[in-house]
Amino acid sequence: MSKSTLIKCMMAAAIVCAAGANVASAHDYDGRAYGWHPAPPPVRHVVRNYNYVYYPSHQVYYAPAERNWYWANGGSWSVGSSLPYGFNVDMRVGGVPIVLSSPRPYVEHVYVEQRYGRPWRDSHRWQDDRYYRHEWHDDRRDYHHGWSR
Repeated sequence: MSKSTLIKCMMAAAIVCAAGANVASAHDYDGRAYGWHPAPPPVRHVVRNYNYVYYPSHQVYYAPAERNWYWANGGSWSVGSSLPYGFNVDMRVGGVPIVLSSPRPYVEHVYVEQRYGRPWRDSHRWQDDRYYRHEWHDDRRDYHHGWSR
């Protein structure tokens, strides 16, 4: 192979490599300057705690910092600076201090019920159980005394 043919082959190979490199870099370029950049700082989620006093017998929350009351109102929740007529909550007795991560305590009401109980439902369950036992005893007495025949 002659010297001029060798030079021509090397030049052709250089042109092909240069053209391929330009095409590849044109496809990868998205307008940003590539190079070393510091990593972004970690995202810190600040969790704020909110203090409430929960009155389980009435399903009422009191936020001392804001001086607001939260109460169940049918299928929704209401908020106000005072409780409506008919809610007789003694602030000295029966309140449970709780700390939640929500500025609206009713958002975490299911957790509060599970953690601190729900006496209004437990009392109904007790009455249902008492009624069932009373019926059972009456039926048993009637059967043994022959009154059910």
